Amino acid sequence: MNSPSTLQPPIFFIMGRPRSGTTLLSTLFDAHPNVKIPPEFPILLPLYQRFRKVTRWDRETILEFVDFIYRHNVFIHRTLENLKFDRETFTADLMKLGEQGTIQDFLKGVNAHGFSVFPKGETLLIGDKNPVYSIYTRRFLKIFPDAKFICIVRDYRDNFVSIRKLVDLKLEAPVLTLQIARWRYVARLFLNCKKHYPDRFMVIRYEDLVTSQEKTVRSLCEFLAVPFDPSVFEFYKKKEETDKAYNNPLVQRFHGSLMHPVNTGRMDLWKKELSPGEVRMADQIAGKYADHFGYKREDPSFNLLLYLKSRPMAIYGYLIFKVYVWGSYLPSRISLWLSVKLLVLVRAWHFFFRRA
Repeated sequence: MNSPSTLQPPIFFIMGRPRSGTTLLSTLFDAHPNVKIPPEFPILLPLYQRFRKVTRWDRETILEFVDFIYRHNVFIHRTLENLKFDRETFTADLMKLGEQGTIQDFLKGVNAHGFSVFPKGETLLIGDKNPVYSIYTRRFLKIFPDAKFICIVRDYRDNFVSIRKLVDLKLEAPVLTLQIARWRYVARLFLNCKKHYPDRFMVIRYEDLVTSQEKTVRSLCEFLAVPFDPSVFEFYKKKEETDKAYNNPLVQRFHGSLMHPVNTGRMDLWKKELSPGEVRMADQIAGKYADHFGYKREDPSFNLLLYLKSRPMAIYGYLIFKVYVWGSYLPSRISLWLSVKLLVLVRAWHFFFRRA
């Protein structure tokens, strides 16, 4: 592995399951005048896998690096267009890094050029938010040995309700046992990383972010060593500019709630949306990790029947995550193919079960 980056500002990562508050958190930081964090575009891991062995960043290699990004410019609903790159300026800035730059510098350069509707001053910190990266947290620990990580969790029942509301987009199978098992997998991963790297990890709850906004954001800024700026809470005032900049109905569909001040309106939705049976199953799967994060289970007792019913999807979810992680070590062409093709399993669920 190359030595840590020295030519770009430090980078941090926001990790969390989809629909867990990662976008709210990244929007708050994007609104910070000293932080640059682009829209979702999970290109860093494929780029690293493709260029990790480069020892000499000459002009030809840098042009190939840029071309790789433009060649793989769509990840399902996430497109390079959202980053609004100026290819000529981007390439010129990477050229300035020259042969002194490390792979980390060039990867950070991607995020440093991402678009933002918020005015910026001196860049003290570069951020990245791609929920699909959460299962690769340990990998990013090694790729960026100086990076810090903010991991956010949300009540597993509300998380499932939110995922199920986007069922028509066919991004994840809205199967309760599968989604809660995935929540547990990621929660356990975050806690494990926090235990072994306490100075590099901060784990927060979505509920604390929306109920104790200033306190939580102040602590995050202190963790990241950037000054707290209360103006970040006025991000919603950029609604008109955001709509005009993206002009994309998916942005409104995914993140429409971000066009309003931070509020608690998306808490405890599960109490109305889930049946008692669904709640019991969710509580069973989440287990001690629900307790650890302070999510009160309606029935904390062990139920053998529910446990056995949950096993098939829990095992399936675990294996799929492992395939993704193992696949990320393959050549970039294969890992990119694998990451896209595995989504056929979600579409298969919709075809066979939604038609039933």
